Amino acid sequence: AAVLFYVELRRVERTPGIIALLLYLAVLFVAAARSGQARDAAEILAKYISPLLLMFLVASYMNTERLRTRFLAVITGAGLISLSVSVYHLATGQMQNHFRQGYFRLVGGYANLHNHALFLLVLNSLLFYWVLTLKRPLYRGIAIVLQLLGLLCMYNTYVRTAMTGFAVFVVVFLLLEKRYELVGGAVFVGGLLLLTNTSLQDRFSDVIAVFGSGDSLGSKRTLGSGRFGIWTTSFEQFLNQEPADVLLGLGLGGQYEMTDLYANMYRSKEKSENLDSHNDYLSLLYQLGPIALACYISLQITVLRVGWRLHRTARDLFTRRFARYMVAMTCVTFVTNFLSNSFIQRVTVAWLFWGCVGILFACWRSMQQAQEAPAEGVLVHLREPPKAA
Repeated sequence: AAVLFYVELRRVERTPGIIALLLYLAVLFVAAARSGQARDAAEILAKYISPLLLMFLVASYMNTERLRTRFLAVITGAGLISLSVSVYHLATGQMQNHFRQGYFRLVGGYANLHNHALFLLVLNSLLFYWVLTLKRPLYRGIAIVLQLLGLLCMYNTYVRTAMTGFAVFVVVFLLLEKRYELVGGAVFVGGLLLLTNTSLQDRFSDVIAVFGSGDSLGSKRTLGSGRFGIWTTSFEQFLNQEPADVLLGLGLGGQYEMTDLYANMYRSKEKSENLDSHNDYLSLLYQLGPIALACYISLQITVLRVGWRLHRTARDLFTRRFARYMVAMTCVTFVTNFLSNSFIQRVTVAWLFWGCVGILFACWRSMQQAQEAPAEGVLVHLREPPKAA
């Protein structure tokens, strides 16, 4: 992908968001040079760069609707393999061996619970897309069954970030599809589950407590698995750094220095492992500084703009519907990146998201070329000398 990006640079220049991307990459390499641990910095560098390079690789080669549809089908098919492993572990009682924060949880075939939950979030969003897209009743019925299995597995991870992200996706996607009756139904079902399911009430009780007025700031610091305390303490630490570190970040891996103060309040011994900031945007800020953070958010906004434009103006149904899907998924990334380590720190789901962004940009490029072709034909016609009588 990196070689293609360099060779096709002249062509890549027309891809939306290229200026923000190049500036982001420049700051990223500066942060890698400023990092004290070369090996760790190289690993983080590859993790941050590869999804964005994959985006341009997909945008360059998925130049027909048939290829784009196949690409989505391949991603979904690969995801179903992972889902089958999760269903197997759910059926064989894996949850009884993984008790965390008061719940028996489904880890599936993953070593990390949150990686599993976020992958199921992406897969469930794709399955929801296919449920509304497929025309044949048999295929749609299969997609609905797979959707129910995916939601069951995601629920049993008890990861709030994934559940919240899927709720955001469903509401935004259905609103863009103008399926208002389904929006009302989804909101009703979600509200009913929250009112009747004690596990969900317990998992999301911190959201209400954060905005409550009766607790002190000290007691709120432990809410959301300690997120509130990690965010406030680490951000205060970051602002106390040297001006150059505030501007350019502390280097790749430097976010852990900002969370040590909070972690030391609860550690029973000397530092044995790193505590992440549980917020992708803060992690990016602490490592790369505000310039890189602004560039990354600018890229996300560019995806929203392109998706909205294609949703409004594209002629073919696939492009319009997929644009709506990407607008909804980008809203998901904004929410989940804020709530936890999601589509920046976790490279597998980042590949999936930015790979789909590549499809969106390929659709945009095709529409631009289609609009330019008639104009070029007119110019050629005007330049031709009149034929002799």
